[in-house]
Amino acid sequence: MSALDRLLIGCILLAALLVGGALGVRHYGAERYQAGWDGAVAAGREQRDSDAAAALAIESGLRTRLLEQDTTALRKEQEYAANLDDAQRRVRAGVDRLRCPAASPVQPGAAAGDRPAAGGPGADGEGPSMVPDVSADLLGLVADHQRLVQRYARVVERFEACRALNTQ
Repeated sequence: MSALDRLLIGCILLAALLVGGALGVRHYGAERYQAGWDGAVAAGREQRDSDAAAALAIESGLRTRLLEQDTTALRKEQEYAANLDDAQRRVRAGVDRLRCPAASPVQPGAAAGDRPAAGGPGADGEGPSMVPDVSADLLGLVADHQRLVQRYARVVERFEACRALNTQ
């Protein structure tokens, strides 16, 4: 074997070793990359499960609190409806009466110095009585208005509770 043959065989072996080494390093790197990927995915799953459990606990607490508020509101609405029916019945029967407000003692053209020191609603019993059916209808309209205001207040409370949850 000549020196040229030995050199050629040496170059071929060196090239084979380099290719084998490169493939080995690449395979080892791919295994390490896959192991890192799998570890990151597992950690992400654990974090997601932990976050989901915490969110479920918070949601459950909020739902419980809102259910209690709804139950209390329903009970108050039923009590209020019963009281309204009773008040309307008393007004229609003539037991209770609503009165129109009496004319204001202060005239619109009076000077500021001529006005009384204290104002406010007049005492009960002033002014003419309203028709019983109209009084009952008026009580119903006022009750409807109050229900709308209460529902709006509950919607605002729920919105604020949800917004407070989202800021946590």
